[in-house]
Amino acid sequence: MRISKEPEIRRAELVEAARELFDKNGIKNTQVSQIVNKVGVAKGLFYYYFKSKEEIVNEVVSVVMTELREASERILADDALTFYQKASEFLALYMDMIDQFSGDEEENLANMLEVFSRNSIAQDANDLLQEQISRLLEQGVKEKILTTAYPEETIRILIFGLLAQSRKQLLSMEQIMTIIEQAMHMPAGSLKKGGGE
Repeated sequence: MRISKEPEIRRAELVEAARELFDKNGIKNTQVSQIVNKVGVAKGLFYYYFKSKEEIVNEVVSVVMTELREASERILADDALTFYQKASEFLALYMDMIDQFSGDEEENLANMLEVFSRNSIAQDANDLLQEQISRLLEQGVKEKILTTAYPEETIRILIFGLLAQSRKQLLSMEQIMTIIEQAMHMPAGSLKKGGGE
């Protein structure tokens, strides 16, 4: 006897399978057939829940961005964390998000950035990122940690520059932290250590 599952459970299984495959293969290299094979259902069932691959991409992006928003809000609201700890955790959170959609192969990153550039959910998340970065920078300026003349503009240029660099070659977390420290006039190693010692 075939066991049928509640529609919301089956839909959630498809979303989770897609998320795992995006993490492994990247968005572009994941096929609908791989998603249904992972769940163990017929391809027709996929199209009962989603009109297209793009629709499940949007669903996965929405789930990840909700998690990202909640985690980043917790980081920003945690008064026990120093500015450096918040900046370091914030950076790790966003690097993890990129990793979830680019797969294990570095060349998939450009494909992921291309998909995100056309995705309204990802664009909304980018707007949120800009707002949260502004809040974090305000703390750094208030605590006299950030001494650059234009911290918000500098970090925006850094973000766009790092995204452009990512299209050619993904930098390591250590390289990114060093670039941010140097551009923002932070003590060497402060982001890596999570403190300004």
